[in-house]
Amino acid sequence: MRLGIPAALSVFALAALALAADDLAPVKEAAVRLYDQGIYDEARRTLQDLDNARVLDGPLLYRLFFCEKATGHADEARKALERARDALETASASAPTLEVVFYLANTYSNLGRAADAQQVAHDMTTKIESGRVAAPTSAIGHFQLGKLYQDQSRPIEASASYAKAVDAFDLTDGRYAGNARWALRNLGNSAFARADFASSETAFARLTALGGAEPADWEALALARTKLAKYAPAAEAWRASVKLDPANGDDARYAARLADAAAVVAPLPAAAPGGAAFTALGQSDLEALLKSSSESAMAAQARIAEAVQPTADGTPTRAVDPKLRVELTKTLRETRQRFVAAGLEYVARRYGIRDTAFREGYAVLIFQDRAWEVPEDPEPVAEKAPASGS
Repeated sequence: MRLGIPAALSVFALAALALAADDLAPVKEAAVRLYDQGIYDEARRTLQDLDNARVLDGPLLYRLFFCEKATGHADEARKALERARDALETASASAPTLEVVFYLANTYSNLGRAADAQQVAHDMTTKIESGRVAAPTSAIGHFQLGKLYQDQSRPIEASASYAKAVDAFDLTDGRYAGNARWALRNLGNSAFARADFASSETAFARLTALGGAEPADWEALALARTKLAKYAPAAEAWRASVKLDPANGDDARYAARLADAAAVVAPLPAAAPGGAAFTALGQSDLEALLKSSSESAMAAQARIAEAVQPTADGTPTRAVDPKLRVELTKTLRETRQRFVAAGLEYVARRYGIRDTAFREGYAVLIFQDRAWEVPEDPEPVAEKAPASGS
């Protein structure tokens, strides 16, 4: 987009031109667009030029704060945030628009004043609900309203506004992609919290398709898919998380392997032995079940090893008695189903499956399929035909 005035004039150029605030509207628009596109370094420079020309209002000062923070200028960010607070409080007292209150609530949140953020958010949503302030019609307006509801911990209303926002955003040039990710993240987490796992999967699938998703977004997608028994796609999502952050991806690696195993042994049981649902078990109960299941698997492998010892006359054998094979195959499958179900619930609670598996000695059971299998009997050796005599 080319403007009549360059998007990032130097302060000297702005001063030399002695432009009125209205004349700088294209520069402000360019700064806002850069900010909305997440191009924070360029937006910061443009906003600094406008600030030196003394034309930044409260919302633009908040954007300057965010750009300073995003580009690692902590001292400048703190100063900009204090100035944004003063300007936004003044504007809110005289003309409390949705945009002004949205940025004022964000400012209070960044200052650690959660109660103040909640109060101004409540005041604005009350005015909109009563009709004293017009309800938003733009995509960014719906987003801002959703955030004000979120500030009040009103997930139903927040989700309704965020859904309108993500359906209305035009993301073709990357503008509002960050807002869309925020909204979809909220939609996905809220849906998961109310056990609407299909809606949660839809939201996180849309988020990850946008690009710029965080490892936690892929993990949330994986958890939603797990709850829907979509185990192979869940494993793919966990592996995507690992690719984004390999150094901190151990738990996601373990979770992906558990999901791979779930795809093999599905359907998983909903309840542990004794009848308690896995979702109702506490951390210690899940750990005890994982441990006992691993011990059962190792005991079965010990029986297999004993069964394939040489015969009494010393003849080597790797054959397993057919009846024992059926018994142990069934035991290992059912044990693995319990183990995987408990493991995936453990992952869903974010208890740290990797450290627990290492400490309790069953990490190998997560990564090695053969630990859950009865080995195949060897093919019988064909007898050699006698050599023909002369």
